[in-house]
Amino acid sequence: MPSRLLKVAFAIALGFASGAFAQGARPDAAGRELAWVAEASAGLDRRAIDTLTQIKGSDRRLLALRAYLRAGDTLSSRWSWSQQQLSAYPTTAEGKAASADIDAVEAVFARANPGYTARANRLPRSLEQQLDHWNENKAVAVVAAELAASLRRQLRAQPVASDRIREALMEWKPSNAAPLAAPGLSAHGQGRAFDFQIERDGQTVAGFDATAARRVWDANGWTARLHAAVLASGKPFTGPLQSPYEPWHYAYTPQRSD
Repeated sequence: MPSRLLKVAFAIALGFASGAFAQGARPDAAGRELAWVAEASAGLDRRAIDTLTQIKGSDRRLLALRAYLRAGDTLSSRWSWSQQQLSAYPTTAEGKAASADIDAVEAVFARANPGYTARANRLPRSLEQQLDHWNENKAVAVVAAELAASLRRQLRAQPVASDRIREALMEWKPSNAAPLAAPGLSAHGQGRAFDFQIERDGQTVAGFDATAARRVWDANGWTARLHAAVLASGKPFTGPLQSPYEPWHYAYTPQRSD
């Protein structure tokens, strides 16, 4: 299919027509941003294109697109599993090993911190869940708006070549990192990351609130205590995640046969 027809096809899939913009029309800011998405997403993995169509708002789409472009050749291998794969994961050899390794971390933490529990969320995060979080997260909205404003300053209102849009997206650096991976690229989508929350008597003492990470986790010592338990367990977890800062988030890094 000629490249122009490919771009039109992507534009239709994203719910807008970039053709009018290319012919000299003057769309509003959202229209320009959607046109940039259509231009810069041409040639992406079909799964990424389908996911972009389900993201709310042109600015959030641009932010996700930036992540997909920056993933490059690793996008396919990092992409979230299908629902069938997610459902099967707990019964696989790796899924069983991950559960046992989490048990070990939780046991070490409990012994070192009587009365407290480090409880992991063991369920992989489906693409649908990632989309819901991305579409509703307020901090993602702030970062996405910052990106869109930067692109408007750089690209102005005129039609722009796809290479220039991609370059602007990939080179842009946010003031603060988005608190979520773009839908499809979360390590939680392949059972390769786990979040631990601290509980006492069934009540959450330190949860997953990014705005309180320093105040609740660091200041009260939970970051150091969880990290100590992970290290003492000897199990293949690395972390915590530094960007965005999530003291509860640990990557699971066993030796893999695939």
